[in-house]
Amino acid sequence: MTQPAARWMPRLAAALLAAACAGLLPTPARAMLTDPAQIMNEAYIQLVQGDQSLDAGRLEEAFAFYEQAREHYERLAREFPGFEPRIIQYRKTYCDNQITGIRRKQAMPAAGDLPPLEARAPARIPPEPAVAPPGPAVPAATGRSVEIDYLNSRIDSLEAELADLDGLQEEVDRLIEANRALQQQLDQAHRQLAERDSGEQEAVQSLRAELTARDRQIQALQRDLDAKRQLDQALNDMEARVNELTAANARLNEEIKTLDMELDDAEVRADQAELRAEQAAKKQADAESRASIAEEELQVARALPPPSAGAEKPRADKPPKRKPDDRKKPAESARKDKPAQDKPPASAPDAGREPADSPAAAAASVPPRPIPDGLTAADFVRQLLQEGDNEAALATVQNARRAARTDMSLGLIEGIALIRLQRYAEAASLLIDIAKQNPRNAEVHATLGAAMMGAGFYDEARETLLMAIRLDKNLPECHYNLAQLYAFIEPVNLRLAARHYRNARDLGVAADPQLEAALK
Repeated sequence: MTQPAARWMPRLAAALLAAACAGLLPTPARAMLTDPAQIMNEAYIQLVQGDQSLDAGRLEEAFAFYEQAREHYERLAREFPGFEPRIIQYRKTYCDNQITGIRRKQAMPAAGDLPPLEARAPARIPPEPAVAPPGPAVPAATGRSVEIDYLNSRIDSLEAELADLDGLQEEVDRLIEANRALQQQLDQAHRQLAERDSGEQEAVQSLRAELTARDRQIQALQRDLDAKRQLDQALNDMEARVNELTAANARLNEEIKTLDMELDDAEVRADQAELRAEQAAKKQADAESRASIAEEELQVARALPPPSAGAEKPRADKPPKRKPDDRKKPAESARKDKPAQDKPPASAPDAGREPADSPAAAAASVPPRPIPDGLTAADFVRQLLQEGDNEAALATVQNARRAARTDMSLGLIEGIALIRLQRYAEAASLLIDIAKQNPRNAEVHATLGAAMMGAGFYDEARETLLMAIRLDKNLPECHYNLAQLYAFIEPVNLRLAARHYRNARDLGVAADPQLEAALK
């Protein structure tokens, strides 16, 4: 045995003995290894046994040990890639080289001049290569010295690995001691856990029960959330449908409004045509009456002797126009809380001046009121009309109009004040001029129609009021005045009177028992 072998053989035997004592060597009773450190130790033992068999010349036995060691290293590299990858790769390469060398030796003829392998000491490989890994086996023709140099280099490497193994043994001892301390701590922790009172266990159970209840609540809330999402979707669909129906309803309302306007316009034209027809029939009847009277006068004249020069010629007087029953005054406003500014009329001849003892003469004696600060003349006069101070209202608005003759609003209010004072002819004359300047103003025509009605110009009042309704069908006093005209003034038309009265009531006019009795 060489001197290097004598140095490391006792140490190797001691390491193998320590490994066996620590349970690192395989035994028949050991189960399948699962710990990477144990697998690595088992592979190392197989490797050492392979080196011993190779040194003893038992090639088949060494080949089997190297194969088993390589399988262990391949398993470590496959199942535990992070465990000592450099050492595992180096030892696997070493096994591959040894297996290759054995196969070459098995294929070589026996060399009698080589020294016996029994003299070589068992080898161990280092965990990391201190020198380059051994190369392939040298052919027998290279000589004995080459193989001796190779074996000496291997011995040096194995001695270095043995030194590392001593360091590893110290690390193993330290880890064993740390493991013992950890085991003691674990045992103490188990004892402390076992010594906990039952209250903590009940608290844990209570917390678990609460957690279970919370899970059920969460599941219920999730179901409610899903239902809410479905409901929201249904509501969104319904909202979209409602929007579509609303748009369609708006279009239908516009169409209905247009049709109502066309219907109202047609009704107004029909009323006007009916009125013209009645007027034409009346004129025809008057013409026939006059023709009959003229014919009778002609017959009488033919039967009488010629008149003397100073005799007066007989004259067929036109029968006086029938005046309506003054049971009702024209309504200049259907709303009692507002001045009659809201309603206008249409065209009528001037009726002249009022007598000296009329309300006009009384109004002339009332001075105009000063307009308070913060109010316009129109607003102040409306306020006076609401308070029933018609004379002061007329004097105030006339005074204001001297500075604003073209102000239509003031002119309309003056016409209303004149109607309130029953000065219908003056109101009609004033409002005719205003209506000519504002032919599309329904309020002016409505007020003018009321003035003409009060002055006795019933046909003109009827036409003017119909014109006002044609411009604006929502004039309650116009419908009320037309209802009076159709109910009490010839030609009477109770059907039209009833329709206009119904419209006036729908627009807020108070009930009129006398008019309702006439309509029955």
